Amino acid sequence: MSYAIEVVQPGIRLREWFENSKKAAAERRALRSAYVRTLRELEATSDRDLADIGISRLSIKDIAYEAAYGSQR
Repeated sequence: MSYAIEVVQPGIRLREWFENSKKAAAERRALRSAYVRTLRELEATSDRDLADIGISRLSIKDIAYEAAYGSQR
């Protein structure tokens, strides 16, 4: 009886998965950072300045989300 042995380098797919996961996590952190930074800046802006640029306090989260992620929820 003979056996066929498939020789593969162990860990290559796992390594690729780990590297891709690491890159995806870094991208998510960067997007989240942009969202939080925009949110904090708009929240720190006075009501008068927000009114001058046509933004209401109620829409700050939506605007920050769109600035960071590029689309409405």
